[in-house]
Amino acid sequence: MKRRNFFGLALGSFLASRFTHSLQAHDAKASELQQRTAPLLADKLSGALYAFVVADAMGGSIENNLPEQTKADFANHDFTRFLPPTKPNKKEPGKGDGRTTDDTLNLEALLGVYTRHQDHLDAYDYADLFVKEITEKKVWIAEKGAEMPPNDRPLWYPERYVYQRNAVNNAEPRTAGVGNWLNEGFQGIVLPVGAVNVGDPWRAYDEVTSFGAAHTESFALEGAGVNAAAYSVAFQKDGTLDAALDAALRVAKDGTRLALEDVLSSVKTSDSQDEFIRKARLAVLPYLQLSPKQLKNILDGTAPNDTPKMLRDRTNIGRPSRIACVENVPIALAALKYGNGDYMKTLKASLFYGRDAESIAAVATSILAAIKGTSIVPESLRSGVDAANKRNYSQTAREFLTVVQSIHQKDVERLAKRAEVL
Repeated sequence: MKRRNFFGLALGSFLASRFTHSLQAHDAKASELQQRTAPLLADKLSGALYAFVVADAMGGSIENNLPEQTKADFANHDFTRFLPPTKPNKKEPGKGDGRTTDDTLNLEALLGVYTRHQDHLDAYDYADLFVKEITEKKVWIAEKGAEMPPNDRPLWYPERYVYQRNAVNNAEPRTAGVGNWLNEGFQGIVLPVGAVNVGDPWRAYDEVTSFGAAHTESFALEGAGVNAAAYSVAFQKDGTLDAALDAALRVAKDGTRLALEDVLSSVKTSDSQDEFIRKARLAVLPYLQLSPKQLKNILDGTAPNDTPKMLRDRTNIGRPSRIACVENVPIALAALKYGNGDYMKTLKASLFYGRDAESIAAVATSILAAIKGTSIVPESLRSGVDAANKRNYSQTAREFLTVVQSIHQKDVERLAKRAEVL
């Protein structure tokens, strides 16, 4: 027994010393590694951010449209130019002409939280920092033509619920998201979480589901975790479209996983755009919490309007479920698969799908840009979205890169500490 203990201690000491030596070598090269990889990651961050805000701005005009409406109005549109306003408002500029929506405001707020915190996030950081970003920090909101906190825009009801729960009700952050309407909002803004956890999809999944517990629950939280994992792999220097989709499937659970499997397997890159939309919609419908009668009416083509707002009554839409999913998640990833690396094909498939088109397009195209870099987004759209929103998203990406590098360095140091006590 003593000989075995001595051998175990000796082996443990040897392995720990080898592990520590490896980490020290890694730490010594960390600065050099960051310098060598920074241009690539910088380009990926810039591309992903521009793709996100461009798609958000492009789709704002047609949010909640059915595919037939968008096709009738914009089938021949040149998508190197932004869509015009479709609902003019004399009091304020409104959506269209490159002006972003609340999706971008919430994404910017999450970037702001990481910049403030300079480390990984959890539910308490959401309650303490994210709520302040949307309620206290004034920003230029182009669709309003004014400077104000995002919450005063106002954000949509589920996005404002977080202020009521965390700031007014002082709910325990890890359960503050319980009871919120389960919607598409949170899953669509998790790009920064994937970037902070580049190359580690499980860590990205865990971080976003911990952080987002102060905002939402159930399959809305699950959808965010799936997207964060896909972003994490897309931001890798060797990230590929197939690898990002595989990561999403590996982390997905419950109805979100089932929906992903069905929707992704239903579409082919060779489908026409109309076929893609029809197949993807049919595959996702069983997971949208519709009543049997409503589902039958949609399949028969007799439903007056198949958007969730029109079908909400007498259903479980927006309530917790282990067999449901947020529609945007499998549709965005299906558009990514369908586009097969083609930016315009991915963008158009997402926008012409309709419904929450801008969020679907923002996620699909930004994952693609995280893989391929800034050059896939037309320069006319990049400069246009900067001008329309009084932003410099290239600078925003550069500033966020330093945050990503700072957190990575802390992770290296923490791992070295673990090796010391192993």
